[in-house]
Amino acid sequence: MIRSALVVGSGLLGASVGLGLRRLGVEVHLDDRDEEALRVAVARGAGRRGRPESDPDLVLVAVPPAAAAAVISEMLRTYVTSTVSDVVSTKAQLQRDVQSRVSDLSRYVPGHPLAGREVSGAAAATADLFADRVWALTPTPASDPMRVAQVVEVVESLGAVPVVTTPEAHDQAVALTSHTPQVVASLVAAGLDPLGDPDVRLSGQGLRDVTRLASSDPALWTDILTSNAEPVAEALDSLIGRLAVVRDGLRSGPSGTESVRASLAAGVSGARKVPGKHGSRAVDYAVVPVVIADQPGELGRLVAAASATEVNLEDIRIEHAAGRPTGLVELSVRPEWRERLVTGLRAGGWELRD
Repeated sequence: MIRSALVVGSGLLGASVGLGLRRLGVEVHLDDRDEEALRVAVARGAGRRGRPESDPDLVLVAVPPAAAAAVISEMLRTYVTSTVSDVVSTKAQLQRDVQSRVSDLSRYVPGHPLAGREVSGAAAATADLFADRVWALTPTPASDPMRVAQVVEVVESLGAVPVVTTPEAHDQAVALTSHTPQVVASLVAAGLDPLGDPDVRLSGQGLRDVTRLASSDPALWTDILTSNAEPVAEALDSLIGRLAVVRDGLRSGPSGTESVRASLAAGVSGARKVPGKHGSRAVDYAVVPVVIADQPGELGRLVAAASATEVNLEDIRIEHAAGRPTGLVELSVRPEWRERLVTGLRAGGWELRD
């Protein structure tokens, strides 16, 4: 395991890496041209301010895509024995840009953790941000296998699941699974902007689910999307085509019903491919809806009551009732355990919804 690291960039990902490595006993240095971001990361305990005097075992670059090639190249030239990696969300163009600047890429192991939050900055960083998340690695043809193995060890020590792939395959995949969902969430939310408060109140949990990503930093996401422009554009072309089928079907009256149904059915099929817990195949869980008061301690009491039934909770979702001091907690369990959970909660006086 590495003993020292320099993290360049102290935003959400960089600070989270720093917190995770420090928890493992690694000496972490932080560098960032944004003094306020650096101050927050240091205050959070993600590492000490400033670059190390000697070469660290690992340099991790966690800056926006537009600045990444220059910073990675500088790190490779400055720290001549260090392994250098990054967490930039697009890989193909970045690797070409680095290769145009640096002749020896044997110490460079590009990476991208598929982890994050809809909020950014070191204030939102956590040491376990990468737990059970995929961390893509796209070694260059020149990457030293020992350096790759070193980065794999670091990734695993942070709780992530390393997946080695090519930069082109990575960029095509994230265009569909990450970048397009961000665009869709932002544009759906943009459609709400002209509405008045009474109109927006006519919404449920589905709207919150779809628009959750829309709170992400627009400047950062503009940088990400433009760095992967063609794969994202192709993914959007495909999405526009699917939307057009539904639109045309709706406007054709009864004759278009089948095309609308088929489009929605294709969505069900696609949703089943989204990995479930721990990256395993998705499972259809039984949902037990429980009404709770919106006050301190209620959720803890409910979880304790569920634990007393010795039923494993696979997931928990909370929906707050509009204008009422209550919430609806959906407890997901394996179907064979539903009745046991329902019986135990009702015996404890909890109000359940059918």
